[in-house]
Amino acid sequence: MNMQIQRFSFESLKARTDGLSQVLLKAVNSPSLTYPEICKVDHQGLYIIFDDKEILYVGKTNRTGRVRMREVGSDFRSHTFNKKLLAIRFRDLGFVFEVLKKETKKQWIKEGIISIEDFKAHQKEVNLHIKRSLKFKFHEEQDEQKLICLEHFSIAIFNPVHND
Repeated sequence: MNMQIQRFSFESLKARTDGLSQVLLKAVNSPSLTYPEICKVDHQGLYIIFDDKEILYVGKTNRTGRVRMREVGSDFRSHTFNKKLLAIRFRDLGFVFEVLKKETKKQWIKEGIISIEDFKAHQKEVNLHIKRSLKFKFHEEQDEQKLICLEHFSIAIFNPVHND
């Protein structure tokens, strides 16, 4: 048996998951924030994005929350969550593609599939949806290793629709 695996007992695993569960409960029970409120967060930590029905995305930022949240609500090239929402929008309109990326945008515009103005209008609608309709939770965590563990644990527990 691998030496690293041997050092874990049921008790040590339970203690570790219990500790992560307590922090996650604290994060979930924190006040809900609007987009303008979360953009004022000036520390690093775990963020949860949700709507009235479900948790949509869980992420971490090791920069200030305000920098990361501005990326979430600005452009599909800046954040995975924004990219996924924009991709859903285009698929709903009948666009066929594997992954939405800047090259995809360039190709569509070059081939006349969409104009730059229309692309920007769709991006703007996604950004407005993020900024006006979604809610956020934020839990400060200064320890980088704990933050990584908390993010992975949260994704495993919640299985958010837009996390891979």
